[in-house]
Amino acid sequence: MSNMKTPPVHLPLFLLALTAVPSALRAGSPVAPPPAAGTEARPNLVINLESQFEFGDVSTGGPSGDVFHSRVSLPLFIPLSSTWRLIGVLRGGFSDYETAPFDENGLQTWNVGGLLTLDGQWNDKWSTLFGVLGGASWEEGASFSDSLNGGGLVMAGYRFSPTLKIGLGGLYLTRQNEDPLVVPALGLDWQVSDRLEVKFQGLDLKATYGLSDTWSVFLRGEFDPGGARLKSRPNTDADSFDDRSIRAAGGVTWKPCASFSLTMEGGFAFHEYTLGNDREEELARDRLDPAPFVGVSARLAF
Repeated sequence: MSNMKTPPVHLPLFLLALTAVPSALRAGSPVAPPPAAGTEARPNLVINLESQFEFGDVSTGGPSGDVFHSRVSLPLFIPLSSTWRLIGVLRGGFSDYETAPFDENGLQTWNVGGLLTLDGQWNDKWSTLFGVLGGASWEEGASFSDSLNGGGLVMAGYRFSPTLKIGLGGLYLTRQNEDPLVVPALGLDWQVSDRLEVKFQGLDLKATYGLSDTWSVFLRGEFDPGGARLKSRPNTDADSFDDRSIRAAGGVTWKPCASFSLTMEGGFAFHEYTLGNDREEELARDRLDPAPFVGVSARLAF
């Protein structure tokens, strides 16, 4: 999971894709159709497991080189009535960067986060969502409390047809060593055909095509505002880093039953690393060449 630190808004992709929360805390989309009451039995527990390995270059502007990410998330769904529900997610993860500009041993970071939203359906056209979020990302030995960030979001959704729904709202987000961020949020849930689906969720634009009841393929693009709080070092006053990345990937999902699915993907990541201190000064910046990556994830429902 990325931390809650988000860079200045200077990328059109960020403005368009920001549905609710950075991808580190993605949960149910506020523009997704509400579940039909009584149509299926919901699992008591869902676990998402994800791992990714990136073949990256060394950077002078932040932790880099080959990077391994692993995270686990627990989606939440609590029905309150036939039209209102609590939707959210709890997430934790670990990242291992092969190199760092100030340490021969690279860098290892931990992250945790959560999102809780109140989602309601006013009628067959209009819905709304209110949410709070929080997260932390820190290097081992750094201050956990100093890495905390949080915010809130509000969205309204309108269903144009049974296959198309759009959401519009806003997000407020605190950031380490920077002013809070207030930006508009846009969401999309479009069932183009029986097999093709397009969604804006979080910071992820994804198009999925169903080959059969068991197999599907997808293309996706994601903006990931990562980074972490750093521990104190005698040779630098850098206390945080940003890892602003865009990932473009394609993959395949195998879902043999309702309780299990396995996804494999591959693509390229575009990184911009920045080191900063508590005086809001930028100490180093580096934009890397595209780096190939592979990933695997599994969803378990009980």
